[in-house]
Amino acid sequence: MLRVALRPRFLGLLALMVVATLVCGLLATWQWDRAHRALTQQTGEDRTLGQIADVLEPGKAVTNEIAGGIVDASGTYDPDQQVLVPGRRIDGEDAVIVVTALHVKTGSGADGTAGSDDALLPVARGWIPEKQVTGDDGEVDPSLAPAPPTGEVSVNGRLEASEAATNGLEDGIAQEIATPLLINEWGSPMYAGYVAVGSSQDGLNGLPKAESQFSSGLNWQNLGYALQWVLFGGFFLYLWWRSVRTAHLDELAEKREQMQSRLAGEQQSPPGEPASPVDRTPADQTVGPSQADPTTEGETGADSAPAR
Repeated sequence: MLRVALRPRFLGLLALMVVATLVCGLLATWQWDRAHRALTQQTGEDRTLGQIADVLEPGKAVTNEIAGGIVDASGTYDPDQQVLVPGRRIDGEDAVIVVTALHVKTGSGADGTAGSDDALLPVARGWIPEKQVTGDDGEVDPSLAPAPPTGEVSVNGRLEASEAATNGLEDGIAQEIATPLLINEWGSPMYAGYVAVGSSQDGLNGLPKAESQFSSGLNWQNLGYALQWVLFGGFFLYLWWRSVRTAHLDELAEKREQMQSRLAGEQQSPPGEPASPVDRTPADQTVGPSQADPTTEGETGADSAPAR
């Protein structure tokens, strides 16, 4: 099989497969680095990113490089733009997260007031036990949640990506901190992520770090992608080996057929040689006395006739 593999056609195919395998290796390395970086960000020290306006533009996605970093923001809360997110489990309790819109000043008008290009930043101000905001009917009541502070405030917390919107928002209750839902309720422009406050304030408990990790399964996802690229690279080399092996087996089968045909031809009688006795026709076989030469028979009869 080595002789088949060293043919120019298969050497060229091998070079192509090696290039494809190297590309897969580079992609696998890239995914591995992303997984390692995400894991480091989740388990390492807090990263201070600075003012939200210097880190992220409204409407831009929160990438893995900045997610989980500490940001600062200044603005005013709107008490009419507040939702509760129940169904969370924090410190062994059924918890409700309070999310309020912070009007961040990204520009100013001629009189120094907030300009039309101000953006809304969803802020998860903290959490409270679900029983504290549960009404007499057993349902979560947004009116029982602590109101946001008035006036100019400064917020410090973790920048997080928006959660996936799988349910709607109704009567101030949302199942996820999803900016696509909030932008329909509060308007735009709005930051695509949200800020999770880690300190206790305004009657709310600070959100623990575990609750504010950006996609805690992301490192496993990237590790899976890296493994896939490794498998793809191995598949290209296997495809080359399979092609060489198939060609080698086809040639062996062809040689076997030629040998069988040659042996079958040698078993047949070669042309020009006399046939064996068993192959002679009855006319060629030795005749008996009744089929003797007539001339001889006549001479024999004459000599044996009795004298008169």
